[in-house]
Amino acid sequence: MSDNVFKVAVVGAGGTGAFYGGALARAGAQVTMIARGPHLEAIRENGLQLNSVLLGDFKVECMATDDMSSVGRVDLVIFAVKSWGTDAAIEAMAFGKMVGEGTMILSTQNGIDSEPLLSKAFGAERVLGSTATVSAMITEPGVVNQAGGPGSLIIGEMGGGPSERVTALVERCVEAGLAAETHDNIELAIWQKFTFICALSGMTALTRKPIGEIFAQESTTEMYRQVLDEVAAVGRAQGVPLAENMGETTLAATQSREPFIIGSMGHDLIAGNPVEIGLLNARVVEMGKELGIPTPANFAIEAALRPHEMGADD
Repeated sequence: MSDNVFKVAVVGAGGTGAFYGGALARAGAQVTMIARGPHLEAIRENGLQLNSVLLGDFKVECMATDDMSSVGRVDLVIFAVKSWGTDAAIEAMAFGKMVGEGTMILSTQNGIDSEPLLSKAFGAERVLGSTATVSAMITEPGVVNQAGGPGSLIIGEMGGGPSERVTALVERCVEAGLAAETHDNIELAIWQKFTFICALSGMTALTRKPIGEIFAQESTTEMYRQVLDEVAAVGRAQGVPLAENMGETTLAATQSREPFIIGSMGHDLIAGNPVEIGLLNARVVEMGKELGIPTPANFAIEAALRPHEMGADD
């Protein structure tokens, strides 16, 4: 990590990437937002406006581009693209010069496959594991609203155990106002979030309703619980030490959250955007088949959402 200005590239400056990158920019990091279209132009012309219940409302001036080859080496890459943009983003990163000696790559993507893909492309020594839990979205070009979620950012070495670079990065994030913490078993944390997000995103997309309305009905609450239990069972079969009562505790924790929350797939479906069904519930079904574990609730979500996978027709 450089002793000079801390350089960050946010690959995919949507709601999540802009939230974490914007906080670091406000704290003095040199942040480049990788964006496109009207959102890119708005950030270039007016800066990024972040309205947050956790960080407050503020505007930051930061560099913005759609050309990763124009960005020099950075200390940290926040990889925050949607799943359908993963391959193209990795290819563009590899073609450019952002990733070099000492660069850390931190994925905020949903799912369990991001870190292995990034490790294959750039070397496992550069990739840290993380879970990012925040509800933030672009409300107009150049403007991101964060209205829910804890805004947490859990970071750890993929091989487990503590490290100086993780500790230093977490300290920098905390100084920026983020709810960051280290974790000595980040694989476990990633699976815990995967279980949570499969139910949250899957069920809010399936019903087109926020969690408050889902939990107001006995039938949808029971299906929500089934999704959680199936994902946890698949994780345990993969050797991840998920607690036997994880479905129960995750459901209770989610029921205590803001009732208006809708998962990212729900927001994308309502907006007519592509949805990450292949990364989430369909991935659970795939692993369940390989392991001989029934996943009927996740299959129902996959079957209902596959026709929407590529978004609405123009």
